[in-house]
Amino acid sequence: MSAAENKVVVAAMPAARFSLFLSIIALPLSAWSQNVPPTVTAAIPAATLYRGAPADVIDLANFFTDPDTTSVRLTTVLGEIDVALYDLRTPLTVANFLRYINEGRYFPNDPTTNTPAPLFFHRAIPEFVIQSGGYVATVNPSDPAHILATAVLTFDPVDNEPGISNTRSTIAMAKIDMQPDSATSQWFINLADNGGPPNNLDTTNGGFTVFGRVIGDGMTVADAIAAVPRFNFGVPFDSLPLRNYTSPNLVAPENLISIPGISIIPSLTFTASSAQPALATVQVSGTNLLITPKQLGSATITVTATDVDGASASQSFVVTMISYPAHLANISTRAVDGTGDDALIGGFILRGDAPKRVVVRAIGPSLAGLDLTNVLADPTLELYDSTNTLLSFNDNWGDAPNEQEIVDSQFAPTEPNESVILTTLPATSTGVGYTAVIRGAGGTGGIGLVEVYDLDSGPGASILNISTRSNVQTGDNILIGGFIVSGDGSQRVLVRAIGPSLAGPGVPNPLGNPTLTLVDAQGTQIDFNDNWQDNPDVVAIEATTIPPSNPLESAVLQTLAPGGYTTIVRGVGATPTGTGLVEAYALAPTPGGN
Repeated sequence: MSAAENKVVVAAMPAARFSLFLSIIALPLSAWSQNVPPTVTAAIPAATLYRGAPADVIDLANFFTDPDTTSVRLTTVLGEIDVALYDLRTPLTVANFLRYINEGRYFPNDPTTNTPAPLFFHRAIPEFVIQSGGYVATVNPSDPAHILATAVLTFDPVDNEPGISNTRSTIAMAKIDMQPDSATSQWFINLADNGGPPNNLDTTNGGFTVFGRVIGDGMTVADAIAAVPRFNFGVPFDSLPLRNYTSPNLVAPENLISIPGISIIPSLTFTASSAQPALATVQVSGTNLLITPKQLGSATITVTATDVDGASASQSFVVTMISYPAHLANISTRAVDGTGDDALIGGFILRGDAPKRVVVRAIGPSLAGLDLTNVLADPTLELYDSTNTLLSFNDNWGDAPNEQEIVDSQFAPTEPNESVILTTLPATSTGVGYTAVIRGAGGTGGIGLVEVYDLDSGPGASILNISTRSNVQTGDNILIGGFIVSGDGSQRVLVRAIGPSLAGPGVPNPLGNPTLTLVDAQGTQIDFNDNWQDNPDVVAIEATTIPPSNPLESAVLQTLAPGGYTTIVRGVGATPTGTGLVEAYALAPTPGGN
């Protein structure tokens, strides 16, 4: 390839010809450029976990670091290219590249669409290089179906840092011909060993600075990009790779080999083992270590971090499994979800001396498997704190930023239209209230389910109660609450069915006379109440300090063994339908029973 073929013009500097490749003088790597193994930055603390609790999650990125490598992921329309950057060997160039990413220069706002404009590969030469970093695909304001390429706004040039050869799979900086210290935003991936003849990138113009290498199977994607048909639109787009393009048409966004995003990814991979797998098992998901407590006792867990060069570091810690006190492990309510005041609204309280990790789910389509009709087709989920501040929103759980964490929790819904919020919420010794609101996307209605799951694995906060408000109808459209008592021992629970007193908070059409039925997991009725003051346990219900405020409302008080339970709220009398509320409270035990 001739020297002329190694030059491009940058739109921001029309008089300058950019040589796409600088080479690095091929010198033996000195001690400063050798791989540095991972470092243990902090000791993983010993943990106390409840036997049978959900998996404890530890983010291992907080305890190990890779001192010489930052890894990034180039997300292209043809696949992902992961790149390990040489932080210690080329610190100025790596910092320059990361600055373009972190400060948004590679993805500026498109003034026409008001969305980030993607980078694209503007040059591809098989068996040589593919190049990007110079231009973004902004929309042509006078012709929105086609692009008007815009040059990346550049920072000051970065000093050249030669020393690593331009071999296949390395990434290097482009710069102006005859100006060794002129690299700014443009970079290229070597498709061949280009350091020596005929391209001589390790010696031309001071050498092209190699600042990283493609890892994993990213070169498969790079070669696929080079195989895309190329078209000559003149410098700098004289070898522009385009998909599904017929000359001489204008270029549409979908024709480009675009790069919608570049993100920093973990540069370490982790493995873990348990010396006592019968007591506690381990699994690694990304940078997270999942420890599942199985039986009482202590287990030693060993974690190893390995960098992209194969060097590793390890550390061990101990987890101790103890008995899990009885508690409400999860609570759910099924009801008709409407609009406005008839939305399905679930409230819960967290109390304790530590934040609590919870999953809140909005279920609809999968209820069709229970032979229910008129299920909520596309539920959305909102989570509010006690000040009515929106903490989180989700529509379709697979779009959640922590999708993998939801999968790891084993509470991912079976239907993509269902919604999940997995988060850690503050708790206090006096209790903090939260509210989950389910709505149908597009104003639709139907039968929906709101669920709250306790994901904590050890001592801390507890879910005290859940209260769910919805429109109570007849048939399948009644209000059904469920909860699970888990742990060792039994749990004292007060369940209430509220209706008439909702008129006080301004709820229209409250349920006039709710009844309450409590059944176990086998469907056997444990208790029934219509009008709480007629309950034989009325004195004990009053002693809880939270009896219903209206005599037509219902309550049952039971001490329950571990297992699943269902509460059913129906309306009776002249107004059997209306807005009702079902609540389950976890209470402290009292001597002598209820």
